[in-house]
Amino acid sequence: MRLIFVLLIILCNQTIYSQEQMFEICPLKVGEEIPIATIIDKNNQEVLLSELISEKPTILIFYRGAWCGYCTEHLSELNAIREEVDSLGYDMLGITVDQSSKLEESNERSESEIEVYSDSKLEAISAFGLDWQLDKKLFAKYKKSYNLDLEEWSGQDHHSLPVPAIFIISEGIVQFHYVNPNYKKRLKPETLIAILNTI
Repeated sequence: MRLIFVLLIILCNQTIYSQEQMFEICPLKVGEEIPIATIIDKNNQEVLLSELISEKPTILIFYRGAWCGYCTEHLSELNAIREEVDSLGYDMLGITVDQSSKLEESNERSESEIEVYSDSKLEAISAFGLDWQLDKKLFAKYKKSYNLDLEEWSGQDHHSLPVPAIFIISEGIVQFHYVNPNYKKRLKPETLIAILNTI
């Protein structure tokens, strides 16, 4: 029995280690200034991220795309607390690798009114340290097994996705971040509210 327990511990540690190796990311840390990056709105117009979030503290939601059920579900959950977030003095916006022509699908599938932006060229995603590139085998699996063509969604051939993350930004400085390479694990809305109340 003891041997089985030890083996389970080793297996879990190997799984976590493998996952960390798969996502070799180094996200911005609390206290760091956000980088200069351009993102694209739903009208295919360039927007400077720093200007977009200059008026109010902002919650940035980095997500994989409208094709990701976990992402749209999370956007829907966060949309449900929009009024409370607004009352605390914060804006919320989403950033995805999807090209701008796909942005409306995020709102439609999540039934969300959170403003979302395209970063198909990975300016913000890379600058925030969230860029993860699929290898050829995994890209092919997405395309053949899941009928998911990432090139079609992003309009690019870089085969990269953002690791899902939430950053709380105030006056251009990171106040908090939640970054989890396991795309199934997302920050709960009630946890986000509790954090906003403590910042």
